[in-house]
Amino acid sequence: MIEVFEGIDEPDYPEIFDDMFRMRHELYVKRRKWNLVSENGRERDQFDVDDTTYLLALDEDRSVLGGIRLMPTMGPHLFRDIFPHLAGEHGVPRSPDILELTRFFVRPRLRAFNRTQLTGALVCGMFEHCLEAGISKISSVIDTFFLAQMLELGWTVKPLSLPMDYGQGSALGVLIDVSETALASSRLGRHVEGSVLKHNRTPTPFPNTPQNIPVHVQ
Repeated sequence: MIEVFEGIDEPDYPEIFDDMFRMRHELYVKRRKWNLVSENGRERDQFDVDDTTYLLALDEDRSVLGGIRLMPTMGPHLFRDIFPHLAGEHGVPRSPDILELTRFFVRPRLRAFNRTQLTGALVCGMFEHCLEAGISKISSVIDTFFLAQMLELGWTVKPLSLPMDYGQGSALGVLIDVSETALASSRLGRHVEGSVLKHNRTPTPFPNTPQNIPVHVQ
């Protein structure tokens, strides 16, 4: 199961959050050599706040196996504040019904088969959560090689810029459609059956979000 947490839940689940931040340090700072702020072996940034949503895969001991971070886009978030140049001429997508996807990770030492299963569960959980919350699109800054994987899963993805080098690879901004079709194709492509979500609180949908709400850009 994929469990849903919000930043405000950290005092109630300190061990789980600490494990997540430690794993992010291991993956992004030690392995990928990203230039990120990390203290005492824990990677967290200015976007790890109360209204941040985390989708986490936990084992039977409640240790973190993988996760996804989702941010509202009407306030500060990574795309707007750090990588606006990767939105190209479109501008950074911002709307109450758009969430930003960042910090998608899986525990590095898992076997390849388990990593594939876990990745599938996480992306299915992401679409489940977004559909429940009335989200229509997901924005993200991704490594360029992820684009082909997204398209192979049957997602509708709009590149917002050409790939740009960042030292350890190349990245671009994308906008992903949230739909029942995307969820179904992800389940089929990753052999996931049924719902994978477990809520630790009642999800809060956006109130009566009209389908024609304009996308705000920076």
